[in-house]
Amino acid sequence: MPATVAIIMRSKNEMPHIRAALEMLPRQTFRGFKLFAIDSGSTDGSLEELCKYCDEEHLTQIEPDDYIPGKVLNEAIARTNHEIIVLLNADAIPRSSDWLEHLIRPILEDAADATFSRQIARSDAHFIVAYDYQRAYAPEKPADHFFSAAACAFKRELWERHKFHNNGYAEDAIWATACRMLNARFQLVTESEVEHSHNYSREELFRKKHRHGSSFAKVHGETSPIGHRLYLLLRELVRDLIFACRQRQFRTIPYNITYRATIHAGLYRGIREGSM
Repeated sequence: MPATVAIIMRSKNEMPHIRAALEMLPRQTFRGFKLFAIDSGSTDGSLEELCKYCDEEHLTQIEPDDYIPGKVLNEAIARTNHEIIVLLNADAIPRSSDWLEHLIRPILEDAADATFSRQIARSDAHFIVAYDYQRAYAPEKPADHFFSAAACAFKRELWERHKFHNNGYAEDAIWATACRMLNARFQLVTESEVEHSHNYSREELFRKKHRHGSSFAKVHGETSPIGHRLYLLLRELVRDLIFACRQRQFRTIPYNITYRATIHAGLYRGIREGSM
């Protein structure tokens, strides 16, 4: 009997991307899935789009303040009884009709316990943002270097062995780290692609990385000595500068520096506060 698949989609004001993402689901070559959705207070029409594709009994609405990523995911997965869980952010748009088929194939063949899609930056992504996505999802990267829940799949039994942490952010990275300690096999599926990226403001980027750093420190006891953080920042600034010059994108350099410094400042502050 074919494996059953639950697709869980989280949304909050994801227009117009959610419409494109939802339109791709009925086009998938693998049809044995059921869509479950959680909307946390959308006011831009995202909820109305979800209602077109998701049965009322499978659509959950929560208050924005009640959105804690890991807690929401655990509760959503617990409402399903499917063998394979697929997470697809409402703003992650599958790029082909065989996106899902490629994503779950290694799991069906028992070649992996969890998989994740390659993410392609949007056409309007800042130069440095697109560069980060290009590096993160490079096919030659080792299987244990990274994980993203924006578009991923995993065996239900893996989640039952270790659920997402219920407090804080960076739920996907922390979960993957814990699962790898249980010898779970993760695989980047380059044939399974989604369009997904964000041009965060400096304040949004700092807040995101601050949350991530705080969660890493609380869960894994991570530390961030200022000297080591400055070394990482300097190394990445040099790498970014070399790439921008090779691409003749000289005008992007000031923003690239601000972007990279904001990431490390947010991580440093979050890890420092989370470890107190």
